[in-house]
Amino acid sequence: MEKKEKTGYLIAVLLALSIISSLFLLFVKKQTVTLSNSIQLKFDTKRDSIAILNINGPIRLNSSSGKMFSYDAEYIVNKLDKFGKQKEIKAVILRINSPGGTVAAVQEIYSEIIKLRKSGKIAVASFGDVAASGGYYIASACDKIVANPGTITGSIGVILEAGNADTLLKKIGIKMEAIKSGKYKDSGSFYREMTKDERDIFQKLVDETYSQFTEAVSKGRNIAMDILLPIADGRIYTGSQALKLGLVDQLGNLKDTIELTKKLANISGEPRLITDTEPIERFLSIFEQATESKSSVAEIISRNKFRIEYMME
Repeated sequence: MEKKEKTGYLIAVLLALSIISSLFLLFVKKQTVTLSNSIQLKFDTKRDSIAILNINGPIRLNSSSGKMFSYDAEYIVNKLDKFGKQKEIKAVILRINSPGGTVAAVQEIYSEIIKLRKSGKIAVASFGDVAASGGYYIASACDKIVANPGTITGSIGVILEAGNADTLLKKIGIKMEAIKSGKYKDSGSFYREMTKDERDIFQKLVDETYSQFTEAVSKGRNIAMDILLPIADGRIYTGSQALKLGLVDQLGNLKDTIELTKKLANISGEPRLITDTEPIERFLSIFEQATESKSSVAEIISRNKFRIEYMME
């Protein structure tokens, strides 16, 4: 028994030393990378800076509330608010690689970008592989948009999906019963066909949120509605096509975006670039990733709930 306990203590000590060593290496790496700017970092903390905020994957609210570090819409909104309050930050680049997300989550980020610009900061969107639907909605709030020639973007539209297993359930002899307070309480149920009245209600929801989308893009991009609507039918475009249609301002990569942002923010010389994640956050996220190989039943159910989205399908 004592041998097992000693082995356990030894493993715990080695793990602790490993963690300390890793943190030390991250610190050293950070110092090495910024060595050329060491005087700036140490003494010139007020130097003009550009913050780079990553928006990756589907955009949700509280999509990972149980995690130590959450990168959902609330995280992005909080980061934008933080950057807006830092005087040395003159501009924020939103590096978008997302197919879109839920309506409310997208609109919260959009609103925060508008607040950021009203505070006097510059906001520029830089597109990665995909910046479509809700990803494009967010970008339309920025001063300028830069896309790669092959970026997939556009998909301006709204989608609401509802599955129906009624026929299957009847075949295997399962019947579902719903006790409800009103005739529409179980609208969109997975267990029965949708009625015409329910379909009309959902169509009105889609039309309303689509109107909100197009109004935001029309205002943000300064595109007249009669020009926008014919190209806002849900189809996707390459970055090159989007440039010709006026949906983006320039073709280029992140480096090109930084150069454009410098000009817009009137920054001379090399700005200090601030990323949205600190080394300690990146290090601790390793342990989260190690425990995420399997999704819990609750997470699977949450992802498949009936919802209305600005999402590229």
